[in-house]
Amino acid sequence: MMIHFGGPRPPMPPQHPPMRPPRQPMHPPQVPMQRPRQQSPGQNILNQFRDTDGNIDIDKITTTAQQVGQLYGQVSPLITKFMKR
Repeated sequence: MMIHFGGPRPPMPPQHPPMRPPRQPMHPPQVPMQRPRQQSPGQNILNQFRDTDGNIDIDKITTTAQQVGQLYGQVSPLITKFMKR
């Protein structure tokens, strides 16, 4: 570090512009998208209960119904308590 008092200043070292990352295109190339086949809400839910062969899996439906019943049994008293307020 050099301290300079009066007189002409020594030349400053050249400053290099900061490195910029390479520019990316403004708009990425668009890939044509296929629209998924529209399904009714009932079909979409029913597809969640199919096995790998595409058949309806009764065991999955039964297990899910039991879980919903248990959840309702746990949440119902809370809802009732808040509804009375």
